[in-house]
Amino acid sequence: MELTPESQLKSYYAENGYVVIDTQLDHRLFDQITHALKSYFGHDREIPPRVPFSDYNRIQDAWYINKAVWKVATSKRVHAVLKHLYGQTPRAFQTLNFKNGTQQPTHADTIHFNSEPFGAMCGVWVAFEDIGPDQGPLRIYPGSNALPEMNYTDFGLAPDPAEYPKYLSAVESLIEQNGFEERHATIKKGQAVIWAANTLHGGAKQHDLSLTRHSQVTHFYIGNPKTWRPSSSKDERAYFKADSVRNMNGMRHRLHCYKETLKKKLSLN
Repeated sequence: MELTPESQLKSYYAENGYVVIDTQLDHRLFDQITHALKSYFGHDREIPPRVPFSDYNRIQDAWYINKAVWKVATSKRVHAVLKHLYGQTPRAFQTLNFKNGTQQPTHADTIHFNSEPFGAMCGVWVAFEDIGPDQGPLRIYPGSNALPEMNYTDFGLAPDPAEYPKYLSAVESLIEQNGFEERHATIKKGQAVIWAANTLHGGAKQHDLSLTRHSQVTHFYIGNPKTWRPSSSKDERAYFKADSVRNMNGMRHRLHCYKETLKKKLSLN
């Protein structure tokens, strides 16, 4: 994938559902994260503290434990491009850090966390190293962003995580019916792919398992939408309050933690 020309960012994004930009971040920041999280990857890994989820290849919300992850998620360049694309202020609410390719099935992010109004969300994948075709790069389907909203019920499925495999099969049928072509994000260190909420994407096959694919995904909500989870919305939409990626080393956060700890101690007495 090539960098999207600055003059074409909006039009290209509207047509294809993604753009490629340079984050303009210091590359030493990526190396710091890679080194700091190294022991938390692999099947014999250490378990990272305080994060909501991790496995051998994925750490969710590592900004809880690493300031550099927060810095990547709050990149001034990325935020400026998102504001240009959407005309509203973006807010990072989740990060995912990877060591290797995910080979994840094709999906739209809206099946996991959606918004009202629809489409007020996007993902940003930042390469921490040069990404080639054998490393299992991000794969994306240009034009799929124009598809209608695709929740479980839109496919005639029950809104339940157990129905997810059927959702994935329905997505593959949509790709075939519409003739969407797959593109792979072979990008340089420090570059990023921004994709719209409804754009179908996944992880390409990793042909060389000896290779790493160090990278970070940050998910953003745009403006101030109502946020909800389709897989939990059995009787009505399951709304939730999305977290905000923030500097956990900041004085304001330490003061907040102190107050919460003090409340708990007082309630126990």
